Amino acid sequence: MAIPRFIGKEENGYIFIEGDEYHHAKVRRVRVGSTVEINDLQGNVYKAKITDIQKKYIKGVVLEKVVQEEEKLKINLYLCMPNHLSKVDDLIESISELGVYSLIPVISKYTAVKEKDILKKSKKWEKIAFNSIKQCKRLFPLKIEKPTKIDNIKPEGEYRFVFYEKEKEKKLKEYFGKKGEKIDLLIGAEGGLTQEEILKLKTLGFETISLGKNILRMETAVITAVCQVRFIFD
Repeated sequence: MAIPRFIGKEENGYIFIEGDEYHHAKVRRVRVGSTVEINDLQGNVYKAKITDIQKKYIKGVVLEKVVQEEEKLKINLYLCMPNHLSKVDDLIESISELGVYSLIPVISKYTAVKEKDILKKSKKWEKIAFNSIKQCKRLFPLKIEKPTKIDNIKPEGEYRFVFYEKEKEKKLKEYFGKKGEKIDLLIGAEGGLTQEEILKLKTLGFETISLGKNILRMETAVITAVCQVRFIFD
Protein backbone atom coordinates (compact mmCIF):
# COMPACT_ATOMS: atom_id res chain seq x y z
CA MET A 1 0.00 0.00 0.00
CA ALA A 2 1.28 3.46 -0.89
CA ILE A 3 2.38 5.67 1.98
CA PRO A 4 -0.14 8.52 2.44
CA ARG A 5 1.16 12.02 1.79
CA PHE A 6 0.10 15.20 3.57
CA ILE A 7 1.07 18.86 3.49
CA GLY A 8 2.89 19.88 6.64
CA LYS A 9 6.07 21.37 8.05
CA GLU A 10 9.39 20.09 9.35
CA GLU A 11 11.19 21.52 12.37
CA ASN A 12 14.40 20.14 13.90
CA GLY A 13 13.84 16.58 12.77
CA TYR A 14 10.11 16.48 13.48
CA ILE A 15 7.10 16.91 11.21
CA PHE A 16 3.79 18.56 12.07
CA ILE A 17 0.38 18.17 10.43
CA GLU A 18 -2.12 20.90 11.27
CA GLY A 19 -5.33 22.62 10.14
CA ASP A 20 -7.29 21.01 7.32
CA GLU A 21 -4.50 18.48 6.81
CA TYR A 22 -4.91 17.37 10.43
CA HIS A 23 -8.56 16.52 9.73
CA HIS A 24 -7.61 14.81 6.48
CA ALA A 25 -5.07 12.68 8.35
CA LYS A 26 -7.72 11.70 10.90
CA VAL A 27 -10.06 10.64 8.08
CA ARG A 28 -7.21 8.57 6.63
CA ARG A 29 -6.96 6.86 10.03
CA VAL A 30 -3.41 7.96 10.75
CA ARG A 31 -2.35 6.53 14.12
CA VAL A 32 0.70 6.64 16.39
CA GLY A 33 3.19 4.39 14.65
CA SER A 34 1.84 5.13 11.15
CA THR A 35 4.32 6.01 8.42
CA VAL A 36 3.51 9.07 6.34
CA GLU A 37 5.11 11.41 3.83
CA ILE A 38 5.12 15.17 4.34
CA ASN A 39 5.43 17.78 1.60
CA ASP A 40 6.48 21.12 3.08
CA LEU A 41 5.74 23.02 -0.18
CA GLN A 42 9.35 24.25 -0.09
CA GLY A 43 10.59 21.53 -2.44
CA ASN A 44 11.13 18.96 0.32
CA VAL A 45 9.40 15.67 1.10
CA TYR A 46 9.99 13.76 4.33
CA LYS A 47 9.17 10.21 5.35
CA ALA A 48 8.15 10.18 9.01
CA LYS A 49 6.75 7.98 11.77
CA ILE A 50 3.87 9.41 13.81
CA THR A 51 4.73 9.70 17.51
CA ASP A 52 2.03 11.95 18.96
CA ILE A 53 -1.55 12.97 18.13
CA GLN A 54 -3.01 15.99 19.90
CA LYS A 55 -6.31 17.88 19.46
CA LYS A 56 -4.88 20.36 16.94
CA TYR A 57 -1.81 18.73 15.47
CA ILE A 58 -0.08 15.47 14.66
CA LYS A 59 3.65 15.09 15.31
CA GLY A 60 6.12 12.63 13.91
CA VAL A 61 9.84 11.97 13.77
CA VAL A 62 11.62 12.25 10.42
CA LEU A 63 12.95 8.93 9.17
CA GLU A 64 14.50 10.20 5.95
CA LYS A 65 14.29 12.88 3.31
CA VAL A 66 12.66 11.56 0.16
CA VAL A 67 14.52 12.31 -3.05
CA GLN A 68 12.09 13.76 -5.53
CA GLU A 69 12.91 15.78 -8.62
CA GLU A 70 10.94 18.85 -9.57
CA GLU A 71 9.15 18.67 -12.93
CA LYS A 72 11.51 19.95 -15.63
CA LEU A 73 8.93 20.43 -18.38
CA LYS A 74 6.74 23.47 -17.68
CA ILE A 75 3.47 23.48 -19.58
CA ASN A 76 1.48 26.70 -19.44
CA LEU A 77 -2.12 26.02 -20.43
CA TYR A 78 -4.07 28.99 -21.80
CA LEU A 79 -7.64 27.78 -21.66
CA CYS A 80 -10.51 29.74 -23.19
CA MET A 81 -13.28 29.56 -20.65
CA PRO A 82 -16.37 27.46 -21.41
CA ASN A 83 -19.87 28.74 -20.76
CA HIS A 84 -20.18 26.34 -17.84
CA LEU A 85 -17.19 26.83 -15.55
CA SER A 86 -17.97 23.56 -13.77
CA LYS A 87 -16.31 21.87 -16.75
CA VAL A 88 -13.03 23.35 -15.60
CA ASP A 89 -13.63 21.98 -12.08
CA ASP A 90 -13.44 18.48 -13.52
CA LEU A 91 -10.26 19.25 -15.48
CA ILE A 92 -8.10 20.63 -12.67
CA GLU A 93 -7.24 17.29 -11.09
CA SER A 94 -6.45 15.67 -14.45
CA ILE A 95 -4.13 18.41 -15.67
CA SER A 96 -2.48 18.47 -12.23
CA GLU A 97 -1.74 14.76 -12.54
CA LEU A 98 -0.38 15.33 -16.04
CA GLY A 99 2.09 17.88 -14.73
CA VAL A 100 0.70 21.12 -16.15
CA TYR A 101 2.60 23.97 -14.50
CA SER A 102 0.03 26.77 -14.78
CA LEU A 103 -3.54 27.36 -15.92
CA ILE A 104 -4.31 30.76 -17.40
CA PRO A 105 -8.06 31.34 -17.92
CA VAL A 106 -8.61 33.16 -21.23
CA ILE A 107 -11.58 35.30 -22.19
CA SER A 108 -12.15 34.92 -25.94
CA LYS A 109 -14.91 36.21 -28.23
CA TYR A 110 -17.06 33.13 -27.61
CA THR A 111 -16.57 33.20 -23.83
CA ALA A 112 -19.96 33.97 -22.28
CA VAL A 113 -18.83 34.14 -18.63
CA LYS A 114 -17.43 37.30 -17.06
CA GLU A 115 -14.08 37.87 -15.42
CA LYS A 116 -15.68 38.21 -11.97
CA ASP A 117 -17.27 34.75 -12.37
CA ILE A 118 -13.90 33.24 -13.23
CA LEU A 119 -12.24 34.91 -10.24
CA LYS A 120 -14.91 33.48 -7.92
CA LYS A 121 -14.18 30.01 -9.28
CA SER A 122 -10.41 30.40 -8.98
CA LYS A 123 -10.43 29.74 -5.22
CA LYS A 124 -12.14 26.41 -5.76
CA TRP A 125 -9.70 25.50 -8.53
CA GLU A 126 -6.76 26.35 -6.28
CA LYS A 127 -8.14 24.06 -3.58
CA ILE A 128 -8.63 21.18 -6.04
CA ALA A 129 -5.08 21.71 -7.35
CA PHE A 130 -3.72 21.80 -3.79
CA ASN A 131 -5.41 18.54 -2.82
CA SER A 132 -4.40 16.78 -6.03
CA ILE A 133 -0.65 17.03 -5.36
CA LYS A 134 -0.97 14.58 -2.48
CA GLN A 135 -2.38 11.89 -4.76
CA CYS A 136 -0.13 12.45 -7.78
CA LYS A 137 2.85 13.30 -5.53
CA ARG A 138 4.09 16.38 -7.36
CA LEU A 139 6.07 18.91 -5.35
CA PHE A 140 4.05 22.03 -6.05
CA PRO A 141 0.39 22.60 -6.94
CA LEU A 142 -0.81 23.73 -10.35
CA LYS A 143 -0.72 27.55 -10.47
CA ILE A 144 -4.04 29.22 -11.22
CA GLU A 145 -3.35 32.58 -12.83
CA LYS A 146 -5.68 35.56 -13.18
CA PRO A 147 -7.94 35.59 -16.26
CA THR A 148 -6.74 37.45 -19.33
CA LYS A 149 -7.97 38.37 -22.78
CA ILE A 150 -6.30 37.04 -25.91
CA ASP A 151 -4.95 40.50 -26.72
CA ASN A 152 -3.20 40.60 -23.33
CA ILE A 153 -1.57 37.16 -23.40
CA LYS A 154 2.16 37.27 -22.63
CA PRO A 155 3.53 33.88 -23.71
CA GLU A 156 6.97 32.80 -22.56
CA GLY A 157 7.36 29.28 -23.92
CA GLU A 158 10.11 28.16 -26.26
CA TYR A 159 7.30 26.58 -28.28
CA ARG A 160 3.77 27.97 -28.50
CA PHE A 161 0.87 25.96 -29.90
CA VAL A 162 -2.78 26.73 -30.48
CA PHE A 163 -4.84 23.65 -31.22
CA TYR A 164 -7.20 24.73 -33.96
CA GLU A 165 -9.99 22.71 -35.58
CA LYS A 166 -9.46 24.34 -38.99
CA GLU A 167 -5.80 23.35 -39.12
CA LYS A 168 -5.73 20.17 -41.22
CA GLU A 169 -2.06 19.62 -41.98
CA LYS A 170 0.33 20.50 -39.16
CA LYS A 171 0.58 18.03 -36.29
CA LEU A 172 2.63 17.98 -33.13
CA LYS A 173 4.59 14.90 -34.24
CA GLU A 174 6.56 17.18 -36.56
CA TYR A 175 8.35 18.45 -33.45
CA PHE A 176 9.49 15.00 -32.34
CA GLY A 177 13.11 15.21 -31.21
CA LYS A 178 12.97 18.93 -30.46
CA LYS A 179 14.06 20.17 -27.05
CA GLY A 180 12.06 22.53 -24.89
CA GLU A 181 11.48 23.16 -21.19
CA LYS A 182 8.65 25.69 -21.45
CA ILE A 183 5.67 25.01 -23.70
CA ASP A 184 2.64 27.27 -24.10
CA LEU A 185 -0.64 25.66 -25.16
CA LEU A 186 -3.88 27.41 -26.04
CA ILE A 187 -7.21 25.61 -26.31
CA GLY A 188 -10.43 27.25 -27.47
CA ALA A 189 -13.79 26.76 -25.81
CA GLU A 190 -17.23 26.13 -27.33
CA GLY A 191 -17.40 27.79 -30.72
CA GLY A 192 -13.64 27.66 -31.17
CA LEU A 193 -11.59 30.71 -32.08
CA THR A 194 -12.24 33.43 -34.64
CA GLN A 195 -9.92 34.06 -37.57
CA GLU A 196 -8.97 37.38 -36.00
CA GLU A 197 -7.98 35.64 -32.76
CA ILE A 198 -5.87 33.12 -34.65
CA LEU A 199 -4.09 35.93 -36.49
CA LYS A 200 -3.42 37.69 -33.17
CA LEU A 201 -2.04 34.50 -31.65
CA LYS A 202 0.26 34.02 -34.63
CA THR A 203 1.71 37.47 -34.03
CA LEU A 204 2.48 36.25 -30.49
CA GLY A 205 4.40 33.29 -31.85
CA PHE A 206 1.70 30.61 -31.60
CA GLU A 207 1.56 27.94 -34.31
CA THR A 208 -1.72 26.28 -35.26
CA ILE A 209 -1.75 22.51 -34.67
CA SER A 210 -4.30 19.84 -35.57
CA LEU A 211 -5.53 17.29 -33.03
CA GLY A 212 -6.97 15.08 -35.75
CA LYS A 213 -9.94 14.85 -38.06
CA ASN A 214 -12.65 14.82 -35.42
CA ILE A 215 -13.95 17.90 -33.59
CA LEU A 216 -13.18 17.35 -29.90
CA ARG A 217 -14.93 18.64 -26.83
CA MET A 218 -12.89 21.16 -24.87
CA GLU A 219 -12.21 18.67 -22.09
CA THR A 220 -11.04 15.99 -24.51
CA ALA A 221 -8.90 18.46 -26.45
CA VAL A 222 -7.12 19.60 -23.28
CA ILE A 223 -6.17 16.09 -22.16
CA THR A 224 -5.16 15.05 -25.68
CA ALA A 225 -3.03 18.15 -26.22
CA VAL A 226 -1.23 17.89 -22.88
CA CYS A 227 -0.52 14.18 -23.37
CA GLN A 228 0.88 14.81 -26.85
CA VAL A 229 3.14 17.60 -25.59
CA ARG A 230 4.48 15.42 -22.79
CA PHE A 231 5.15 12.59 -25.24
CA ILE A 232 7.02 14.85 -27.64
CA PHE A 233 8.99 17.07 -25.26
CA ASP A 234 9.34 15.22 -21.96
